[in-house]
Amino acid sequence: AQYGVRAIVLEREPELGKHASGRGAGLGRQLADDDDTTGLTIRGAEMLRERFSHTWRESGGLLTFDDAAEANAYVERARAFDVPHEIVDRSYVLRHWPLMIALPIEAALLVPSDGVIDVRSLLLTFSHDLAIDVGVGVTRIVPGGRGAIVETTHGEIEARVVVDAAGAWAGAATGDPPLTSLRRHVFLLETAPPIDAPYLWHLGANEVYVRADGEGVLACPCDAEQTEAMDQLLSPDADDRLFGRIGRWRPEIAKRWACQRAFANDRKMRIGRDPERPWLVWASALGGHGATASAAIGERAAAAVLEVLG
Repeated sequence: AQYGVRAIVLEREPELGKHASGRGAGLGRQLADDDDTTGLTIRGAEMLRERFSHTWRESGGLLTFDDAAEANAYVERARAFDVPHEIVDRSYVLRHWPLMIALPIEAALLVPSDGVIDVRSLLLTFSHDLAIDVGVGVTRIVPGGRGAIVETTHGEIEARVVVDAAGAWAGAATGDPPLTSLRRHVFLLETAPPIDAPYLWHLGANEVYVRADGEGVLACPCDAEQTEAMDQLLSPDADDRLFGRIGRWRPEIAKRWACQRAFANDRKMRIGRDPERPWLVWASALGGHGATASAAIGERAAAAVLEVLG
């Protein structure tokens, strides 16, 4: 829209932010498991800091590892992408997060420029002055007219270009293979958060992250249960999954909920023009990095749309 292109956003839910990043913890983690994703998360974080600073709080991030080789790979990636970082030890981590003493930490990395994203504020900012039709589901998209015909629960729309940013439902309306939807759980714990601590994300066999959230702590055991796209129900053993990660620490749980991440088979984000359908642009399979990379994903998708329009 900022380039003067008339665009309509179709949202199947009655309001925005009901799925995926809208239910996540808003961690602004720049270093990811691969270079392609890291390039997008770094660019996305840069754009949030510079253009949408009211949505970003620079808390810093602590990445911990139970495998020294994996830690070294992250250090090399930080150097390759020129991300400021500091190699720290277990005692440094526990000074900030003493309650996470059960973590098997072999190595740790501090990324001072990581942050926490106010996802609700970011969503409101992105949606400002956009034409958004809520409660409108897309049932099918077929070639037609000057591009494609979008069949919806409220009628048909002819479009020059269609951007499929449907999250876990991406590809369903075009007849493409479905993405893999993984459910994970997030908890708000009734415990005093450490003061001015960076978020902590343990990237080991028992992955878990924690961050301060008001007067409590937000925690996620990073579980990955394959499920249907619409399924955000709590698993019966959700609490056990969390406590199995954090050891003997047993805070009271104030709130618990489930959210989803969506992946392509190759675990890479699917962003850009479809190789066979000139009217189709993808912005999907974000793999849990949607909030951090959001602005960069939008930038890349917009460039693809402009390329189609000539």
